[in-house]
Amino acid sequence: MPAGSAIPKKWLPPGADWPDPGPAPAIYPNQRITVRFTHGRHVVDQKLPCTYCHIHADKSVLASDDLLPKKHDLCIDCHAIDEAEPEKDESPVARCDGCHLGTKKDDKGKIVVQKLSMPTANLKMNHKVHVQKGIKCAECHGEVGQLELATRDQLPRMKGCLGCHQGGDAGGLGKSSAKSECKTCHLTEKDGTLKQMFPTGVLMPPKWLKGANHSADFIERHKKVAGADSGFCGSCHTESYCVACHDGKVKPHSVHPNDWLNMHAIAARFDQPKCASCHSTQNFCLTCHTRVGITQSGPPGVSAAGLFHPDAKTWAGPKRVPGHHSYEAQKNISACISCHVERDCVVCHGTTGVGGAGANPHGPSFLNKCDTMFAKNPRPCFVCHDPDDPKLKPCR
Repeated sequence: MPAGSAIPKKWLPPGADWPDPGPAPAIYPNQRITVRFTHGRHVVDQKLPCTYCHIHADKSVLASDDLLPKKHDLCIDCHAIDEAEPEKDESPVARCDGCHLGTKKDDKGKIVVQKLSMPTANLKMNHKVHVQKGIKCAECHGEVGQLELATRDQLPRMKGCLGCHQGGDAGGLGKSSAKSECKTCHLTEKDGTLKQMFPTGVLMPPKWLKGANHSADFIERHKKVAGADSGFCGSCHTESYCVACHDGKVKPHSVHPNDWLNMHAIAARFDQPKCASCHSTQNFCLTCHTRVGITQSGPPGVSAAGLFHPDAKTWAGPKRVPGHHSYEAQKNISACISCHVERDCVVCHGTTGVGGAGANPHGPSFLNKCDTMFAKNPRPCFVCHDPDDPKLKPCR
């Protein structure tokens, strides 16, 4: 098959997509191949085994092992190469430019060949173990014998690897004997997490792997992935990475869409997303709501004053209906405290001993459970009641 042609899917390594974008540069850095080589002629026509040229492949235990032939050591078995006669015509081809692309002569007339570049894969790879397991080269590299030039497109794909690597270890996907724990194949940092940053790219999970592709909406989706398998996430992320956001130390703006300032009120009423995951309502929300004047303690004369609540009869009348402040407070107290402080409630609900009007906020069955609540935390009671208030006696 001519070099540069689209490789049919059946000749690609197992697990390759179609159309095939090629392997990830973060794992397999781009190569610069400056030789002309027909694998089909050597593998199929000459029936040479892969180890004839890749002589130490079956003994290799590291991805950094150089498995290419050394200079012309093996080529001269068939090609009458003579470096003293670089333009000698022979069959099979023996002249330099027959195999080396971009050859040129220097000032002294000496043939100069272009260097090839085949960077080490950012992986752990033990060929020896795979060979001992009886795994054939084509099971990882595809049908190389059908190609003219084998490139990085023939390097193993993760989806194909997981055909065997399904061991039931941490982060595993099944019960095969070959481990599927990420660090089995991927490089790790000192803390045990996967190394993600490489000069050639960033290691990211693919879409097909548990739906964990880090697309723009992953900040919304990640809870499902993490909930299904937190150990899988822990392959790359430490607990402190998660806590930084979930404790509110880091507040990524990307969690909200554009124009969120105008839209957030509706989402806050439903508490979806959960505002308190990142924001302290009394500090974050109250300060802004006070500044723009929609709170009782806001600056006088602002246009927003009084626009949030319904009319006084509905909001604070004697009849409890939808829209009444007691109804709304029980439904979502977080919305209330984004504008109000405790003192706002005490004005009406506090007993006369603390300067209030004594309006009872409790339902008819409250006395049946107030003793448990008081024993658990009496502080909320003292917001409206004086500590010596006789009305607290049934709850003590």
